[in-house]
Amino acid sequence: MPRFSLGLGPLVSGLCFILAAVVACSSSDSGDAAQTAADSGAGTVKSGTGEIDASLEAGDPDASTWEWTPPPPQPTRSQACGAAMADAVGVDSTTPSGRTFHVWGPQGYDPNKAYPVVVMFHGWYTDGRSFESWFQMEQYVNNEAFVVYPDAANQLWDLEGTSDLVFFDDLVKTLGETYCIDPSRVFGFGFSYGGKFAHHLGCQRAGYVKAISVGDGSWGLDPLQCGRLPVLVTHRTHDNDELVAWGKTAADNWVTINGCTADTTISDPTMNCTLHPNCRQPGGTTTFCEDTWFDATWPNDWNHTVREPYRTFTWQWFAALP
Repeated sequence: MPRFSLGLGPLVSGLCFILAAVVACSSSDSGDAAQTAADSGAGTVKSGTGEIDASLEAGDPDASTWEWTPPPPQPTRSQACGAAMADAVGVDSTTPSGRTFHVWGPQGYDPNKAYPVVVMFHGWYTDGRSFESWFQMEQYVNNEAFVVYPDAANQLWDLEGTSDLVFFDDLVKTLGETYCIDPSRVFGFGFSYGGKFAHHLGCQRAGYVKAISVGDGSWGLDPLQCGRLPVLVTHRTHDNDELVAWGKTAADNWVTINGCTADTTISDPTMNCTLHPNCRQPGGTTTFCEDTWFDATWPNDWNHTVREPYRTFTWQWFAALP
């Protein structure tokens, strides 16, 4: 039986959009949050946190004229490298500010090897442990990475402010103080509402997050003044909670942000993936993969998911990035 996330249909998707706007309007002052990020040791906050022209909405070609200054290269080994530590199997962890996340590490953890990290962002009105219970991304990374499931505050990600961006900064720093990780290879993977946040994270933390992947999630609230990075969007044709057209729009937004040309290539025929390979540097390519597989015997809610072959493919895509 496939693992899936309970969907509530197009009505909930509409309510989700409305609720996201309400949540964003209530987010905390960005100046205070930016200072918190600096205090966390994660460096200054970084892309897209300056004054934003609200007229640059999704699809506005003028957004491509906004200039992004990449952050300095990230270290390749964290503070905890060399210190022995037991394998992490669902270890509950907490940042200095009290935010929680849950860690699955490689079996036979080697404290002298700097591992990449995949940070998993759950859908709305759930939490990291519940997400892990059915998605189980740690089973798809070939024992080659840490997989981390953070908990959103009040089970909703901050799609416009900086509170969860600061949480991401603190999570990476806290994880690196406990385990040997490669901070230059931290990836974000969001599903559904968590995909909206993954877009926000990529926009505002490009260069600190190596790349993002979004499964069956739509664009959030960011204008197109974003940093550039490799982006993978996968979406199921028959998803009635998050429509495939919304995933294509999100991918098109990244084509604009990444300064890609109109040239495309079929990068993976099996996974039905289209790649925009010619994009501005530093930055990354943009890939959209449409999962057309359909089983009429499945309940409709099961179509709102990232199927297992696409979980494997997402890790392979992360791992292959230079």
